[in-house]
Amino acid sequence: MNWEEIRAQFPVTEKYAYLDIANKNALPIPVTNVMNDYIIKQQTMGGDKEEWKNTIEETRKSIAKLINAEPEEIALTKNTSEGLNIAANGVPFNSGDNVILNDNEHPNNIYCWLNLDKKGVEVRWAPTKNGIVKVEDIEALIDDKTKAVAVSYVTYMPGNRNDIKAIAKLCNEKGIFLVVDVVQAMGILNLDVKDLGIDMLATSGHKGLLAPHGIGFFFCRKGIMDKVPPVYVARSGMVAPVAIEHDSLTYSLCLAENATKYEIGNQNYLGITALNAGISFINSIGIKNIESKVLELGGYLTKELQSLGVEVLSPIEETQRAGIVCLKNNHTKELFEKLSANNVIATIRRDSIRASLSFYNNKSDIDRLLNLVEEFKN
Repeated sequence: MNWEEIRAQFPVTEKYAYLDIANKNALPIPVTNVMNDYIIKQQTMGGDKEEWKNTIEETRKSIAKLINAEPEEIALTKNTSEGLNIAANGVPFNSGDNVILNDNEHPNNIYCWLNLDKKGVEVRWAPTKNGIVKVEDIEALIDDKTKAVAVSYVTYMPGNRNDIKAIAKLCNEKGIFLVVDVVQAMGILNLDVKDLGIDMLATSGHKGLLAPHGIGFFFCRKGIMDKVPPVYVARSGMVAPVAIEHDSLTYSLCLAENATKYEIGNQNYLGITALNAGISFINSIGIKNIESKVLELGGYLTKELQSLGVEVLSPIEETQRAGIVCLKNNHTKELFEKLSANNVIATIRRDSIRASLSFYNNKSDIDRLLNLVEEFKN
C-alpha cells in the first residue's frame, strides 16, 4: 500500500498536521472532484435528477459493502442525530418502559432518549470506567420493562471501544433493541454489523467517511425493521407513491418494506454524491488496511507520550483503542493554542487535548505534535 501516494490526495497535509477527523474531516481530492462536477452540471443544465437517484442506490451499495449489510437496510439521513432520533422514536416504548444509557455518551446519544420522558420512558444509567461500559453493568439494570440499550462503539472521549459484540449478545438474549452510535468508528475501524450483531446504528459523513456536513446514514437490521416504524413519512418512503405528473390521484399509506421508509422527501443529492465518493475511496483502500494503519499510528503516539511522562487518558491496549488519543495537561487551553499556532490541528474535549488519526496521517504528523507537547512541558 503506497500510503504517501494516498496522503497526497489530501491537500491539507501540505501545511498541517491534521489530527482532527473525530471533529471534522479535510476533504480529499476524489470527493471535491465529484462535488465540483455536480455543481457545474446543476449550474449549466439544472442537474440530472435521474443520475442523482442512481447515485443514491450506488451509495447504499457502497455503505452496505463497507459495513457488511444489505442495501435495503440503509436509509440516508442528515447526520448521526437524525438516525438516533429515528431509532429512539421508532422503538415501541410504552409508559413505564426503560432504556439503558451510560455516563460517557456524546450528548446527541442522550437527548433523544431523555426526550422520551413525555412517553413515560425511564432512562437508566450504567456506570463507566475510563470511558468503558461493561456488559455486566448493563445487565444489572435490565428488567422486563427494558426495551433498548444505546451506546457508542467508539467514545468521542477518551476514544475507547466498547464491547459491542458482547452487548449485542446480551440484548439479543433479552429481546432488547441495541442502538449504536458509530460516528467515531466509521471509516476508521472495520465494522461488520452482522458479526457485531447490531440492530440499528447511526453515523454522520463529515468525519471518517470523508464527506461534508449534512449527510449520514441509518442502518436498521431487516429482522427488526417491521417493529420500528417511521415517526414521519413522505412520498419517497412509499411502495407505490402517487404520481404527480398526471391529474389522477389515489392515496394509500403503503410504507416501503425497506429502510427508505425512514427517508423524507428530496435528498441532499450533493452530499450523497460526496458521501459515495468518500466511501468508494475508503473501499478502494480497504477498511482493514485503514484500521491497521490508524492503530499503528495511535500505538506510536501513545507510547511516545508515555515516554515523555504525559498522562494518556485513552486506552493503551490495541483491542480497546480506535483512532482517538486524548492527553491530559494542566494547561490545556494554552497547549491547544500553541498547537494551532504551529499548524497542528487537534481539539479540546473535556479538558484534554484530543488527537484523532486517519489513514492520511504519518509519523511526521505525530512527531510534530510530540515536539510541541515536549516543548510545552519545558
